[in-house]
Amino acid sequence: MVRLTALGDVARAAEAAWALAAAGHKVEWVVEEQFAAFLQALPFVENIYPLPRRRWLKNLKNPFMIPAVLKEGADLLLDLRDRRFAAAFDFQGNFRSGMVTFLSGARRRVGFAHRATYEAASLFYTKRVRLPRRRLHRVMQSFALLRPFGITPPQAPPPVSIQPQFLRSVEEFLYQHKALGKPLVVMHPGVSGFGAYKRWEARRYGELALRLKERFGVFVALTWAGAEYETALVAARASKDAAVVAPRFPDIRSLLALIRRASLLVAADTGPAHLAALLRTPTVTLFGPKNPQIYRPWGPGEVVTADVPCRPCNKRKCKDPICMRSITVDMVYQACVSVLAPLLSQ
Repeated sequence: MVRLTALGDVARAAEAAWALAAAGHKVEWVVEEQFAAFLQALPFVENIYPLPRRRWLKNLKNPFMIPAVLKEGADLLLDLRDRRFAAAFDFQGNFRSGMVTFLSGARRRVGFAHRATYEAASLFYTKRVRLPRRRLHRVMQSFALLRPFGITPPQAPPPVSIQPQFLRSVEEFLYQHKALGKPLVVMHPGVSGFGAYKRWEARRYGELALRLKERFGVFVALTWAGAEYETALVAARASKDAAVVAPRFPDIRSLLALIRRASLLVAADTGPAHLAALLRTPTVTLFGPKNPQIYRPWGPGEVVTADVPCRPCNKRKCKDPICMRSITVDMVYQACVSVLAPLLSQ
C-alpha cells in the first residue's frame, strides 16, 4: 500500500492497513522516510519501504551526488518489483503516490476515481473506486477503497506495539516530575508550518492546563517537534507551572508511549491527535477551517469549533483565522471536563 505523507494521514491510513491484515492479506507499505519509525510500531505491517524524498531532493542539488541518488532510487524500484505484488492500494491520491503505485509493478493498482484525486493520479490505476459521497470521513474513504474486494472494517482496533525502551523513556520523564501516580493530559500546542492557519494561541493551552490541574489534579505534558519548542515554552509559562514541556524524544515511538499513557490529548487538527485516535486515547480536538465530519480523529473524544460564518473552508492560508481565534479557553475546558470527569470518577 502507498501513503507517503503526512503523519496524521499515515495514522489514519493505518486503519485500512489493519483491515487488510485482519482479512488475511500481507501488508507492505511505501512511506516517506521520516514516518517509517511510526510504522515500525504496527506489527501487522510486514515490510516497510522508506522513500527518502527530502534527502534525495537535497542531494540532487549537488551534481556529484546525482549518481548515488539515481542508484538508490533504482535499488528501491527493483526491490519493489521483485516482490511481485498482487495489488497496490494508493490511499493518498496525488501524482507522487500514483507514480509509486505504478512503478511498484503490481498487477492491480487501486485508487480513487478522478474527482477524489489530485494531479491526474487516477491515470496510474487499473481499478478506480468512486466514493459514495463527498463528506465521508477520511478513514471511511480508505475503507471504501477496500470494499470492492470484500474487505470490511475489523471489530478490534489496530494493534500498536511499543518497545520497552520507548516506554521506559516516558516513565523516566514522569518519574522526574513526580507524576507517575497522577492522571496524564498531553497537549500539543504546535502545528506544522504548512498548517499554521490551524494554530490555537499557545498561552491559551497554558490557561487550560492550569484550570485542568486545579479541577482534576492532572499532570500536563506539552509535546512538540522541531520549531514547535518555543510554542510549548510559551504555553508552559502561561500555565504557571501547571504544565511541563516534554523532552525531545529520540523516536516517535516515545511520543506514542506517552499518548498511550494519557487519559486525554488536546490539540488542533494535527498529527498527534490522529496518533491518539489510533491508540484510542480520548481527544479534544480544536477545528477551525477544516470540516471535522471529514477530518476529526477516528477515536473517542470531543471536537470544539467556533460558530463563524466562514468555516469550514478549503483555504491553505488565512491572514485572519477567526475560526481558531474564536475558540475560547472555556469552550475547550468544558469539552475536556466532559471527557475527563467520567474517566477520573471511576
